[in-house]
Amino acid sequence: MVRRVYTRKEVVGLLEALERQSRESTQLAKQAEAAAARDSFEAYNAFRNKVGEFRALCILVEGRLRSMEGNVDDMRERYAQLDTLMLSLLVRASMRFFFVLSAKTVLPLGAREIFVTELRSLYDASEKLRKPEYANRLNESIRGELETAEMILEEIIDKAPSMLQFS
Repeated sequence: MVRRVYTRKEVVGLLEALERQSRESTQLAKQAEAAAARDSFEAYNAFRNKVGEFRALCILVEGRLRSMEGNVDDMRERYAQLDTLMLSLLVRASMRFFFVLSAKTVLPLGAREIFVTELRSLYDASEKLRKPEYANRLNESIRGELETAEMILEEIIDKAPSMLQFS
């Protein structure tokens, strides 16, 4: 089987798409935080969907980088910057969203399942951010926010059965 070789232009196009996804995600994260105060998961779900699109593009970029012609060091660096930015945004948005929800005395039905999924997502982000190529890009505040987000989520999951609203 012949492996396709990608051009620099093709990879640059995908990196530009990642940048657009990142900007859109930033706006959606702000909306999600505001909506959480109104007991709405809709904006947070829109944010998470955008993060999912970004992650899908990441898979494409990683594959293209492995099969790109010429020197890829600068492209890998740009990709790592964008990926780190998005992972940091995910951590911050999750922490803020879940902090608002942790203060609630009642959660909507199905919230526990959402939080279990989010805990897994934060764990995956944490694992990726601990890799050497990412670890040196993080400041202490992101590391702290990641730990805080995980603790808040675990607390919500533990309290969820008593907080669920069945009406």
